[in-house]
Amino acid sequence: MTVTLGSDIGGTFTDFVLIDEDTERIEIHKCLTTPGDPSLGVADGIEALESDWPGAVGRAATHIHGTTLVINAVIERKGARTGLITTRGFRDLLQIGREKRYDGWDLKITFPEPLVERPMRVEVMERMHASGRVLTALDRESVRAAVQDLLHRGVQSIAVSLLHSYRNPINEHAVDAIIREMAPEIPISLSCEVLPEIKEFERTSTTVVNAYTKPAAEGYLDRMENRMIDAGCPAQLLLMLSGGGINSAAFARDFPVQIIESGPAAGALSAAHYARLAGLDQVLSFDMGGTTAKMCMVKDGRVAKTTDFEVAHVHRFRKGSGIPVRVPVLDLMEIGAGGGSIARVTEVGTVQVGPESAGANPGPACYGQGGTLPTVSDADLVLGYLDAEHFLGGEMSLDRKAAEAAIADHIAAPLELSLEAAAYGIFGIVNENMASAAKVYVTEHGEDPTAYTLVAFGGAGPVHACDLARRLGVARVLIPPRAGVASAFGLIVAPVSYDTVRTLRMRLEVADVAKLDAVYAEMAAECLSRMPDSIGEAELSFERSADMRYVGQGYDVAVPMPAGAMADETAETLRARFDEVYRKLYGRTYDDLDLEIMNLRMTAIGPGKAMLGGAAVNGGGSGAPRGTRPAYDPGEREFADHTVYRRVDLGTGFSAGGPLIVEENEATTVVGIGWGLTVDEFGSLVIELDRSDRGSGGGGG
Repeated sequence: MTVTLGSDIGGTFTDFVLIDEDTERIEIHKCLTTPGDPSLGVADGIEALESDWPGAVGRAATHIHGTTLVINAVIERKGARTGLITTRGFRDLLQIGREKRYDGWDLKITFPEPLVERPMRVEVMERMHASGRVLTALDRESVRAAVQDLLHRGVQSIAVSLLHSYRNPINEHAVDAIIREMAPEIPISLSCEVLPEIKEFERTSTTVVNAYTKPAAEGYLDRMENRMIDAGCPAQLLLMLSGGGINSAAFARDFPVQIIESGPAAGALSAAHYARLAGLDQVLSFDMGGTTAKMCMVKDGRVAKTTDFEVAHVHRFRKGSGIPVRVPVLDLMEIGAGGGSIARVTEVGTVQVGPESAGANPGPACYGQGGTLPTVSDADLVLGYLDAEHFLGGEMSLDRKAAEAAIADHIAAPLELSLEAAAYGIFGIVNENMASAAKVYVTEHGEDPTAYTLVAFGGAGPVHACDLARRLGVARVLIPPRAGVASAFGLIVAPVSYDTVRTLRMRLEVADVAKLDAVYAEMAAECLSRMPDSIGEAELSFERSADMRYVGQGYDVAVPMPAGAMADETAETLRARFDEVYRKLYGRTYDDLDLEIMNLRMTAIGPGKAMLGGAAVNGGGSGAPRGTRPAYDPGEREFADHTVYRRVDLGTGFSAGGPLIVEENEATTVVGIGWGLTVDEFGSLVIELDRSDRGSGGGGG
């Protein structure tokens, strides 16, 4: 039972990878996502894999799945009718928030409406001190009245978030018991279990998101497991977590908020995997699919995490305009730039690309499914980057005339441009949007993008990678094998993991390291209890950190802590750890200010899949080209004949200079003039810019 299945649902396509670890045989599949019920698309993909590799699906031990279900439910407001039970006086916490304006100049500023409407937010009599001491005992009759009121209003899921329950959860557990007695069929989310961490607004918001999406997640996972069985795949279902690990479907049912960024996390893990194989210690993961582009920094084979995360932004990607969800997520930058991003002429006569997407239905005009608006994929086809007859390995033909008509009618004609100029305008604008966002993202982390290698994947990523790299000043691009389904591959190489947090506020000068050790031990026990049954304690490793800040600050930074006992740590060594992180972020430290610890964090990591060797990855062909076709070169600003290769024909050590195009069934790589390509021993395409052509990072535009 060494066969593993990975499936990743995106906004446009659903990707599949099936691997036999013993023989290293790999089968892949890509199909359009079924938005009405994404599990239908997964079932179709499983059946297609079974047809291509008879008997393998039935031997799969695990099916690792990435889904956008939870985040879509929040964005589209399609979750359950949710009730919130909170401490008296805190009914309007979700609307009050932090009372912080994300745009000081917007006189008509708006914020997202709470997922729980005001009549569904009810108060109970109780009060807990910040130390965990009970000030007012829980009035059980007020709880019964609150629950009865919610039931009368048709509640489908209940969130419970009481004041300071992160310090003492006794009252939340009592409320839980009463709800189960009165309405055993109603799903319950307790903040002391979802997020046992200080800050009432963020804790309540995260718990509400968990409750809001819980019924949908339960129904979806039930359907998924049933469809797997019907398709002849009785494998154990595991889910990709937002923090970059995997865990059981049972865990995802209880804590769906933990899979809110399930899909994007897998791509970054795939990039980290191939970066390690290539011996690269600083890479920028670039995942461009049909709807969005995601970027993530990977250093020393590790992807950074953050808990500063929001969803359902009122202003797309504007920090502070969304619903806070304080769970560990990979530290990604995401913008609305994908193959399906729609291009339009604005009121002032400029071209805007995205963030709206044509999605899977109707999709870009070239898909021939009724779409009439021009998209990035349409521009890629008109510019010669895509082969209309080889898309998805020939399983899906592209309609070039429809693409030309969409660009001509909506962009070229209004702006009096040629068809090619309009298409390149779309291509160049989407790349410049991504480059601008990437520069800000990398700079905010105290890094220089020119020191990084760009690892590009996703259905559209390899097409845009070289031009994007030129705009960033990046001189090396790596395209991993099967780049179009790299996120699905990332699901398979991800380790089993679990993240937990405890608020433990103490001044650094009086920090009790024995107390820190005791809390970390308690957290380790929780991690073990949350692992799938197949994972034993001896297989786990632990990563620890602490949220620290200067006394009086409102925000903190995550400081790595030693893996072993804290006995050797002192106030001086802990300050030195903090100073290293703080100086990297802000350029200086303040030795005269006192420090305090706010939260302790722990990640338990189980075993991951073995790395795949190069023999099963590289092609064994002659390396001979399949022909040539004209395609637009951004550097030269003109069409040039590009030599066309099939990736399956390229073996280890193959090298060639641009302009050239490498086609595979799920993605197309475009290598422009001035770039050279080689194939490494693990099947990755390594593309490097000639030193004389590197410029200052603003070329190609």
